[in-house]
Amino acid sequence: MAEWLSERWLAYVEEERLLLPMTPGQRKSAGRGDARLTFARGEIAAEVSVGSSGAIAVATLRFQPFGARDWRRVESAIAGDAEAARRLLSGTVGPELEQVCNQAGLSLFPSGRGRMPRCTCGQPITCRHVRVLVVRAAAAFGANPFLWLQVLGREREELLAGVRAQLANRAEPGGGGPARRSGAGAGAAPVGPMLDPRRFLATDTDPAGIPVRPEEAAVPDALLRVLGPLPLAPELNRTRRYAIAEVTRWGRTFRVHQPVEETAEQVLTRFYQTVSAGAARLARGERSPAYRDEPLPGTRVPPRSRVAGEIAALVDERGTCVSMDELTRACPTAAALPPEAAVQAVRGAAERLPAGYVVLADRYVGRRDQIVAGAAFRHVVTWPEWQAGRLSTEGEWFLALTLLGAWPPVTAEMNGRAVALQQWVRENPSDPDPFVAWLKPEVGDELTFAVVEPEPLRLRVTLRRRAERDLLEPLPIDQAAARLLAMWIAGNPYEGIAEPTAVQLLLAEGFYRPGRVPDPVWLLPMPAVGEPVRWGWDRRLVSSYWGRSSLIPGGQVPGWREGHRITAGLGDYLAGLPLPERRAASVFAEAWAERWPGNPLDPDRPPPYGAFLHFLLNRAPVIARQLNLAAEEALRALQLGFRYLVRAEPAMAGAYEPFIRACEAAEPFRHRLATLPALRTPEFQAWEMEGFRWLGPALSLE
Repeated sequence: MAEWLSERWLAYVEEERLLLPMTPGQRKSAGRGDARLTFARGEIAAEVSVGSSGAIAVATLRFQPFGARDWRRVESAIAGDAEAARRLLSGTVGPELEQVCNQAGLSLFPSGRGRMPRCTCGQPITCRHVRVLVVRAAAAFGANPFLWLQVLGREREELLAGVRAQLANRAEPGGGGPARRSGAGAGAAPVGPMLDPRRFLATDTDPAGIPVRPEEAAVPDALLRVLGPLPLAPELNRTRRYAIAEVTRWGRTFRVHQPVEETAEQVLTRFYQTVSAGAARLARGERSPAYRDEPLPGTRVPPRSRVAGEIAALVDERGTCVSMDELTRACPTAAALPPEAAVQAVRGAAERLPAGYVVLADRYVGRRDQIVAGAAFRHVVTWPEWQAGRLSTEGEWFLALTLLGAWPPVTAEMNGRAVALQQWVRENPSDPDPFVAWLKPEVGDELTFAVVEPEPLRLRVTLRRRAERDLLEPLPIDQAAARLLAMWIAGNPYEGIAEPTAVQLLLAEGFYRPGRVPDPVWLLPMPAVGEPVRWGWDRRLVSSYWGRSSLIPGGQVPGWREGHRITAGLGDYLAGLPLPERRAASVFAEAWAERWPGNPLDPDRPPPYGAFLHFLLNRAPVIARQLNLAAEEALRALQLGFRYLVRAEPAMAGAYEPFIRACEAAEPFRHRLATLPALRTPEFQAWEMEGFRWLGPALSLE
């Protein structure tokens, strides 16, 4: 084996810029490419299969071969080097041949002589087909180094004959070669033999590595015909298998399993022809071993281990996540199995994948570094996060990164500085949140978490203020994500999918990339795409009659229904205030009573904080616009109602204290009031969804 020639060829291709440098994954994937190579004078061509459609792309590399005079110089130089001549005549090519060519004034790997790669796919030289040609040619040169000399213009037999002729000329008297006569007399024997007889038959070539070029037989089952029929009774010479067939019914095409009757001879013939054709393709170099680079004779490899290697190779080749259904068709071992066994083999192999490969949503397989690299996540700071001064772990940026195994230590770039994080969540609640400490976001501000480097993890966190955000910007991406999830939920509507599974599905389908960053799953506009998706138990998205409706723009969340009015004692409490303030406080109090149906003075069943924040962010600005109130005036009027309730029932002080403090946040409320569009418009629906976004999932769904 001339492994030195393989490595030298790859280095030559990169040095001459015939191909851009390849990553280890690209090189490994190209080595498994399905291609048929041909070597001719001045040209290497490869017919490369494109995908599973059976199409062929032809990649070529052309070189300027040596002329006849150049080859005579090379042959003379080889004959003058004992080691080079010995290796060449023993059937191999050693690294000293390159030095011999240099001594002859030539280069074994010429530069600047009309080389140019081409491919019928029309892509530049970085296309996959040229990479397959280069890597497969390297393997071929390692097995048969004379192929490269053939490209340079000399067939093996022609070269060996030329070298032997040069050796014969040097051995003749007066031939000018190293065989000289001694000065003792004309009959003296020559000294200093060109070749050592003891080493003439020695070779560094492994006989098992000598390439075999078998051809397919004209009659594929000739051997079975010679052996004759199997000695089986008629009742035993029958078997049944199931084949997939396409059946058209009701205007739709279905793939069903249909029984096929076969004799034992037909089964044996089918297997024999398939194995023989595959072995011939492997021997001709048209296909590389699918399971390992160097098969070990006599060692049985379990099917799941073989399929795991095929899955890893296919994922490396595609560079994206690949679905389980596609893997059962694309992996050679799985494709040769019955459908049920193929599915089991692929799923079993998914549990034995090499390190660095992940299974997403139990439906896709991908490489962790490829999925994480370039990912981006949008996170809007919620009201609870703003009040607590730290980000919640319910954000999808945190959920996605932890699902992919991206754990600290991590470096985060914020405001032009790199901050090292040893943990996502501070164990001590009193420790400041690094993202909040460095960026100082407020409620409604948007943080973008972009992955700069997957290993080690490096994030770039940028801040966009709420006044700079366009509420309609993510809507097309949100609708596309909602349609995708609705399609998957339809397969099992009652069980649905969990929120982490939904995030993994979106990751596998190419979301969370620049230009395709959706809103959180709990905010996706499911009703807008015509799907009755609800939130079931344990934060699962389901499509059934049970469960709570997902957020509907313009609608009311179940539980906030028409209720009792606050007692008339409020009028006495407000009696000392000017008429506009009394009127505003009464309107807000009545509106809140409609939203909260329970007894506002019952300490055993206090109103939830999430219900009040929804009222504050989505309903109160509308009332303030109708009453022509400024933000501070509206908040003061709303605050008066809750202060009255605390005065009427002191036991409610603990329940209403967060409500009263929330009414002191004038700036967020001013922004909501200033951005309020006309009612019953698409802009108003987006504005109302923004109110849910400020609440966060915990207060909106629970």
